[in-house]
Amino acid sequence: MRRWIRKEYNEHQKHRRENIDASLLLTHGCVPMDDYAEEVLESLQSTAVAFTTLWESGQMPVLKHGNDFVEWRNNQIRENEKLVSERITCTLPWQVLKHLDASRKESDRLYWSQQSLPSCMGHADAFAHHSSTLYWIARGAPLKYCPINPLVTWAITKGGSLRGGQTVSEMAKGANQIGHFIERLVGTNNLAMPPNYKQFLDEALKYQSAIMFLDFRGETLCNEIFACCAAGLSVAVGNSNAVSGSTIDRNGVKVAIVSGSWAHATHFTGYRKVNGTEYVGWVNSHGARYKSSDEGEPADMCWMDRAIATRFCSTMHQYGPPYAVFPESVTVYDRSFYVKQQVPWPNAWRF
Repeated sequence: MRRWIRKEYNEHQKHRRENIDASLLLTHGCVPMDDYAEEVLESLQSTAVAFTTLWESGQMPVLKHGNDFVEWRNNQIRENEKLVSERITCTLPWQVLKHLDASRKESDRLYWSQQSLPSCMGHADAFAHHSSTLYWIARGAPLKYCPINPLVTWAITKGGSLRGGQTVSEMAKGANQIGHFIERLVGTNNLAMPPNYKQFLDEALKYQSAIMFLDFRGETLCNEIFACCAAGLSVAVGNSNAVSGSTIDRNGVKVAIVSGSWAHATHFTGYRKVNGTEYVGWVNSHGARYKSSDEGEPADMCWMDRAIATRFCSTMHQYGPPYAVFPESVTVYDRSFYVKQQVPWPNAWRF
């Protein structure tokens, strides 16, 4: 059984994580790559296994991005296109959760605010796990939706500190090796470490994530994120291009306005095409800032077309490669996906 093993920060690294741009800490907190974060990334990548071994692994592994993954992803994209074109079922996480039978979920909580701590990387990671789990439930995976308290794994990766932010690679390591702490066990307070969390370390291992780093840049990285979302995967990211609000575009879709800067982590989930324009869903952890449109999406999120997403992705390399999330037990126990329950699209959904 794996346990979290981390090299202690030296004073420079600790200072950087606890004091990075104090003006940003209250609402952001994703730390750019440094030597330690690079070491963690290289260590994780050195253990990566072929994608096809995901179904054979006793633990949730780090996965290699390669031809076998791309082939699988392309098959999933085709399957998802069929779900939409034949109106078989909707796989949007919030819509799945809304229509999920009570026996298959512990709560209706999906996305929320990180509040006053710089814990965005923990929330981006946990929310990506939420989104991925609900997507696979819609595809027929035998899972139960159990919301995560993002604070706990995030704080453990920081040696218990609640000050300062975290890097993408260190959070990815925590998600993969520590797992996640569900709210039923540790509560919903995301501002204080639950005093009893250590007794649930073994339980957290049941909610690990297999991860795959998308080690690309610029437009290529944007294309990878679109392809992953089209295949049903969710992707946790860090960047410095801020979203300042939202607007309705010519297709009637609520899209993000990319303007300004931050040091922040968020996640992508969901894919759609309207009048030939492709979009991916982008979810923040600052609460209901963007209002819900007539399509009924959470007010925590907006959509991005390729032009918007390319601008948003342009600084991600400074924070380390984003990672796609495979929530534990999704493909380990059920390799053949089929729809067991039809989930309707929102009433005003634009195809």
